[in-house]
Amino acid sequence: MRALRLAVCAALVAVGAAVDAVPPELAVQARAATGSLPKGVSIAPDGRTLYVTSYGNVGVRSVGVYDAATLRRTGWIDLAGVAVESVVAPDGATLYVSDFRRDAVAFVDLARGRVRREVRVGARPKVLALTRDGARLFAANWSGRSVSEVDTATGALVRTLPAGECPRGMAVARDGTLYVANFHGDSIDVFAGPERATHTRLEGVCRVPRHLALSPDDATLYVSCLGDDAVAVIDAATRAVTRRVPVGDAPKALDVSADGSLLATADYGGSTVTLVDTRDWTTRSVEVPTLDHASGIVADRRGARFFVTGWYDNHVYAIGDARGGAFVATALDRARTDVRRAFHAANPVE
Repeated sequence: MRALRLAVCAALVAVGAAVDAVPPELAVQARAATGSLPKGVSIAPDGRTLYVTSYGNVGVRSVGVYDAATLRRTGWIDLAGVAVESVVAPDGATLYVSDFRRDAVAFVDLARGRVRREVRVGARPKVLALTRDGARLFAANWSGRSVSEVDTATGALVRTLPAGECPRGMAVARDGTLYVANFHGDSIDVFAGPERATHTRLEGVCRVPRHLALSPDDATLYVSCLGDDAVAVIDAATRAVTRRVPVGDAPKALDVSADGSLLATADYGGSTVTLVDTRDWTTRSVEVPTLDHASGIVADRRGARFFVTGWYDNHVYAIGDARGGAFVATALDRARTDVRRAFHAANPVE
């Protein structure tokens, strides 16, 4: 009888886990204006501050600084050229920003809010990634078929890694292994080990792999497949694609919650955010009012909340549990958004 009771309890726990695994209903909790063409968004290690790169702002107001709790803008950071993407040092003292026009990475002193060093990398750098200790910075050179590895202490170029056509998304494991998504190569480059000495190319992962993220334990690599409207899930040990999860239209960027249970995609084609529960692969999407082509996305460090940028509408949004929803679009806002979305779908800039 005791064995039967234990079995029943175990079954109930399993059922409860499956029920709890359904992603929460999403809603827009807040919205804030950005600069022109907000490309990406990054978050400080303590989760308190957001940094939004404005690709359309040339030479001024390149990065907007926001309070993550309220989305209140607290300042601007100016770059000489065109800001693309950013990443924050583990100690929170430095923001690294890729400069598309100057083929460089700007090292921004966040205490002073200005550039303290500029490091030349390859042609047209986009996504940046850091080793977990912050000692090495990687810049994916979109037009250079390469990745530049930089010593963050000295600004010296350590090595140049060969990549496929139009390298973009990157992720770095604790052991130093670097993953690079080749946007027009439909492949993932893997540079294994602390010195990135072993190079393997994973072919045919999906069509147009754009952004990468690792699970907190580094066991799983997630790939946003813009051409397949899906996320590819890769076992990091075997490097095999274990599943493909359908999400929204043309997922551009993605990120994983701090506990690894939730994955979110910024769906560029559909102006939605899709939430994936990594425990049972169920999904839930939300159409974001006034958002025109989702671009960058980053997870809140302090809960099941994500921040997404609207490429054409020049805003950043906080997306979270519907019970915390606050932002409501007016009928006029929605009507204007519909017109703008239709125009940009027919006349894309990017």
